[in-house]
Amino acid sequence: MFQQTIDISARAAPKDLREGNSYDKPVQTIPPQTELLILWAIQKSDPKGVYGLDIQRAFRECSGGNESISLGSLYSLLKRMRKKGYVKSCEGDAIGGGAKRQYYSLTETGESVVRYADEFFARLRNWSP
Repeated sequence: MFQQTIDISARAAPKDLREGNSYDKPVQTIPPQTELLILWAIQKSDPKGVYGLDIQRAFRECSGGNESISLGSLYSLLKRMRKKGYVKSCEGDAIGGGAKRQYYSLTETGESVVRYADEFFARLRNWSP
């Protein structure tokens, strides 16, 4: 899956921001595409969180079967996203005597990233030169 980071860092920021002027909102970075898709899949989960297989199913169902993510990639990304502070996990009950399930939910930082990305994309869709 294509991954790209849109970095709105100080060096790439508009001149007035580099010169110390600030906008209403702090400068944020939109995570790579797949991470953002995972955040969106987790966003509407119930309070206990969402299980990894549900995220995988969301990719498949919401794309009409055109997009998928392997469980190995998904769990690697979820681990990275936990380190970044976007998601948190908690153990649930074991199903059928197997390993305990991990449920993932957004942290406050993750919620903030999703809100920022939603606002950014809405502004970008409405932008015209």
